[in-house]
Amino acid sequence: MISLRKFLGFIFTTSLIGIFLTVFFAITEGSSFLAIGVLFTGAFPFVLLIGVPVSFLSDYLSKNLKGIQRNIVALLIHSIFGLIAGLVISNLFESLFLVGVAIIAALIFWLVDEILRKKI
Repeated sequence: MISLRKFLGFIFTTSLIGIFLTVFFAITEGSSFLAIGVLFTGAFPFVLLIGVPVSFLSDYLSKNLKGIQRNIVALLIHSIFGLIAGLVISNLFESLFLVGVAIIAALIFWLVDEILRKKI
């Protein structure tokens, strides 16, 4: 069940990030909503290679905690790794904007995973 939850979390998170970025760029730069495919393609590997392992790590590190305490620890783990990933990625692509995107993606992944945890 955990693998199904992580897979669904990956799919939902990638979709939400693609939609978020498309709306953001449509508003700020007037780009077309047709760019959503490009943004999905860009988000896909990062969520898969960074987000999913961090989510497994979060589950492992917070497995003995319950309730709000587990939620807070999981949120901190996702946020910290989102910040680290954002800093590394922004250094590679020379765009500080990517730090914010990585943190938002980490928060979205955490939120989706917590919702799925309760539903599945």
